[in-house]
Order: sequence, then C-alpha cells, then structure tokens
Amino acid sequence: MRLPSMEDIAREAGVSASTVSRALSGNPSISERTRKKVFSAAERLGYRKRPYGTGVPEPQDVAGVIIPDMMSDYYARLAHAINERFRQKNFSTMLSITNFDQSESIRAVEQMAACRVRCLLVVMDDAEDISGRLIAAVRQAMLPVMFITSRYISTLDADCLFVDESRGNTMAVEHLLHRGYRRIGFLGELNTTNRRSVFLATMKSFDMPVNPDFVRMGTERGELGGYLRMREILQLPDLPDAVYASYDQMAIGAIHAIQESGLRVPGDIAVIGFDDISIARYISGGLTTIGTPYDDMAAISVRILTHRVQHPYGQPQQVAIKPLLIVRATT
Repeated sequence: MRLPSMEDIAREAGVSASTVSRALSGNPSISERTRKKVFSAAERLGYRKRPYGTGVPEPQDVAGVIIPDMMSDYYARLAHAINERFRQKNFSTMLSITNFDQSESIRAVEQMAACRVRCLLVVMDDAEDISGRLIAAVRQAMLPVMFITSRYISTLDADCLFVDESRGNTMAVEHLLHRGYRRIGFLGELNTTNRRSVFLATMKSFDMPVNPDFVRMGTERGELGGYLRMREILQLPDLPDAVYASYDQMAIGAIHAIQESGLRVPGDIAVIGFDDISIARYISGGLTTIGTPYDDMAAISVRILTHRVQHPYGQPQQVAIKPLLIVRATT
C-alpha cells in the first residue's frame, strides 16, 4: 500500500503542499485552525505525525548520514569528507551504519526522522538496490533526501549523485589490455558482483576469452579476501598475467599473496584495484587503481542537499561523476 505523500495530505486538508510542510514542521506562521486541519488529514490518511508538544525539541541543523560500512577505507574516507562538508555548512551529522542491510537503512531513516534531523544523505553500495520500502520510508519521513549510488537509476524521483562505476570498471580492463595483458583474472566478494559482471562484459566486448578459473569470488572481505582468492589462483598450473581486484584492499591482499609465493608484481602478475584509498600510493611502489573523487562527491552532495532544505520543491537533480585511472607501479 502506498504511503501518503505531502500532496495527498494537502488534497485531503484542502490546503497547499507548502502549507502542509510548514504545519508539520511547526512553523509559527500557520494558524492553530489550519494546523489542526492538516494534522487531522494526516491522521486520517495514516501518516505517523511527529510528536510535537511532547518535549521533543524543534529541528536543529543536524543531517542524517546513512552509510553501508565503516570497515573499508572507501566508506570511512567518504564519511569523513561528508562530515567535513556538513561542518562547513554549520550542520552536525548523525551517522548510521547499515552493514549492507536495507532493513537497517529503513530503520535508520525512521529513527533519524524521530530525532528530527533536517535532511538525509543515503549512501548505497554497488550491490544494493533502492527498494520501494526504502523509498516509502523516506517519503513518510518527509525530509529532503540525497542518494549517493554507483549507477544511474532512471526511476529515482529524488536528488542523486552517482559515480559511473561501470565506466571505471571498463577503464581498468582497457588499461590492462592496452598494456598487453591478455590472461586477466578477477578477484571479488559478494558485495562486488556488479564489478565482476562489468569485467566479464568488457572482456567479451574486446573478444578476449576469460579463463573461469581466474575469476574468484568469496565471502571474505578486504585484504583477507584478496589474499585468499589470489592464493587459490596461484595453485593453478597456468597463471594469469594480470588480476583486477574489485577494490584496493583486495588488491593489497592479492599483492601480498603473489610476493609471498616468490613472484613479482608486475613482472609476473600485474595488479589493478579500485577506489584509490590512502595507502594505495605506498604499496609496492604504488598501486594502479581507479580513483574515486571523494571530496567532489561530498561537496556536491552536501551543497545540493542543504540547498534542498531551504528550497524543497524544485526538480530533483541527478549528477554523474566519472572516476579517474591512476597508473602506478603495479601495472
């Protein structure tokens, strides 16, 4: 069942959507009579109104930030950049970590709405979809929202910044092929299945065969995942001449496994990663990687979202950012 929107409440109460917004936010310019009319309409439609007049303080300049993970350097660095940009806008942040569980995302939206944050910034992982339940929770919270995703979502009726990871993945494969590598492997884990799909599709587009034994996925994450998956490949009678690790921490684990076996990077096996985490430039003379512009992502998202707080009824924006190929010693 569709949850009521601000426009639904406005039609039911016979007022404008802007009047509904001001009434629900406790704006003193709304008369008591109109406020009661709006709240009555919202209640009839099943909207769970916020607890005005029960000791809950009026909204302060606090932004809710919902992020999948903080163990990976990518999300930790992005969260830090987001927090710094909000600080520059005189906003504090309330952070919730979902562990890639969309039910936790929905719960975080509801809890942050109850805490009266001014807006929501929701970061989605490559493997996550923005479900109807999450959209319904955001709509019911009636807060300005900004999504950061890894791909364009044409049906999303909300502000969104997406990193063109598909292009970034393609750039990684193209770079290896340009350098003359032909026996290319892939290392990933359950949250990077999309990158595996793009890797396979890109290799196919270049008419390059892929040995299925060179494509390794597992449940272990980070450096351990890269190390274990690379050790599996190193047991094979024939080895790849390059591997694409789905993110830098896996690439670092793979490099350790290669060097532990007595082989050289890139002399025997080249390695490329994704994200350009802080340590990437210091590993084995520097890890070749696809760089994600963290500061630009944070700056653009926070600017759009804080503007939306003041101007809630403009057309949603979808902004694309292209990643960069950073060539270092490992290829």
